[in-house]
Amino acid sequence: MEQVRQTNLTFVLIYVNVITLFMIFTFKLANGIEETLNIVSFGANPNGETDSTNAILTAWTSACSSTTPTTIYVPIGRFLVGGSVVFKGRCNNKGIAVRIDGTLVATSNYGVIGNEGSWLLFDDVDGVSILGGVLDGQGTSLWDCKRSGKSCPTGATV
Repeated sequence: MEQVRQTNLTFVLIYVNVITLFMIFTFKLANGIEETLNIVSFGANPNGETDSTNAILTAWTSACSSTTPTTIYVPIGRFLVGGSVVFKGRCNNKGIAVRIDGTLVATSNYGVIGNEGSWLLFDDVDGVSILGGVLDGQGTSLWDCKRSGKSCPTGATV
């Protein structure tokens, strides 16, 4: 009799575990599966010399127009963002994460950004998270110009 109870208890525990896993899986499907957009898939080059701006903005446009939570993934490498970039909002998506495992690099030619007020600007967006990584504004040459007393652009901020 004791063995029958133990067998029934084992069966009930297995049944409860299966139902719990099914409910968790169903809940995740009902809430949508997160999408990941790797900027390399959009043409970004991790060599630090090829301008990856268009690839990054194309990934942004895709994430912004989606209603599925989306991660824009910047893998290991140095990705040149060659000018002032605006990530425009009024997105359908309120769950965008930008995960940076590499480095976003500004051009070393400070004249390209010049008197722009920003290098990277998120405008009119809600629910955006930026995680990890490095933002390399390459400001050394601009600061050298300013210290020299020459006429220099104001430069940009992140």
